[in-house]
Amino acid sequence: MLTQEQEILVSAAVERGLNRAEGAWQSVGKQLITKASTTFDHAILAEQAKPSSIPGHPWVSDSNPIVDEFVALVVDMRNSSEHLKSRRASPVIEYGFQRVFYETSALLPAISVTCGFNSGVVTEYLGDGALVLFRVNIEDREETIREAYRAAKHCIGQTRDIVNRHLEGRYKLPPIHVGAGLAMSKALISLVGDDNDSQPKAIGECVWEATKLSGGVNAVYVSVPLYEAWPVSKGGKLRFLKASTNSVEGYKVASAA
Repeated sequence: MLTQEQEILVSAAVERGLNRAEGAWQSVGKQLITKASTTFDHAILAEQAKPSSIPGHPWVSDSNPIVDEFVALVVDMRNSSEHLKSRRASPVIEYGFQRVFYETSALLPAISVTCGFNSGVVTEYLGDGALVLFRVNIEDREETIREAYRAAKHCIGQTRDIVNRHLEGRYKLPPIHVGAGLAMSKALISLVGDDNDSQPKAIGECVWEATKLSGGVNAVYVSVPLYEAWPVSKGGKLRFLKASTNSVEGYKVASAA
């Protein structure tokens, strides 16, 4: 379980995210609804290496690709498309997009802080979700798996509850639901994109499978390779139910009866 101190940190992250979201909405939110456009003058310089948030790899260069092993966790929100179409979902929110903007502005920083408690790093935000990487400790692979699962479990549990308390308290919104997918594999780390917009990225089966397996509702799904590498312990408190989501075979993690 998250400690009381950790819950406070997650709650503070939600507050910061929502405060930023409200400020941004007041400034330019209506432009998004009316399809008004804003132009930006970007001066982007291509560099030999670029700073990276990929754990264990603070600098990434396309001239020196690296292979490393990760557990990937993808957490994302369910039914955001329906939320976008909603009107007057609460007494204080007028637009569906405004609702989703606030929901994701609460959820995404909460995911980041929660996963950080277990050495996970958000490397990409995916609209209404996040990709989190845990670099596999080759001397203790089982502990990496445990940490990744703890993060996933907290995200769909206590962290989601914290987010929902804020959304209900501020906006009278109904609770959001999320899914979490976990997968493990080696990944190629390099820069992707054109010269003027390249970004560090970890490309591997773990990322693809975790994305597909995040389609559950307040549940954690794991890939077959991760299940096969799962730490074995006597009197285990988990059971694995064979299941698939988004056409990817895996296992739903449940509490032992």
